[in-house]
Amino acid sequence: MPKVFLLALCAATLTLTACGEKQPAATSPNAPPSATMQPVSDLSGKALHDANCISCHDSAVYTRAERKVQDLSALGAQVRRCNANLGTQLFDEDLDKIVVYLNDSFYKFPK
Repeated sequence: MPKVFLLALCAATLTLTACGEKQPAATSPNAPPSATMQPVSDLSGKALHDANCISCHDSAVYTRAERKVQDLSALGAQVRRCNANLGTQLFDEDLDKIVVYLNDSFYKFPK
């Protein structure tokens, strides 16, 4: 009986430990925001696009007849979805640069 209890206790401990939440890394409360934040990129929309978007698809998705994006608002939403799916964590300003680049180069939606 003690062996069964000990085995059950070990199994429960391992299960709870494995399913526990990971604690975020501690940052110094006195650290300036610049120490924990990434700066907005100085790259152009094209450079940001080429560095992040092309890893999943080429530019043919923008010019295909059955493209899903039909207006500027949908383009912005799609760029943000891609950012979330890829986990690139680009800033809104960088995402806006990508949207402007894509619209100017491919979509030509009215602004």
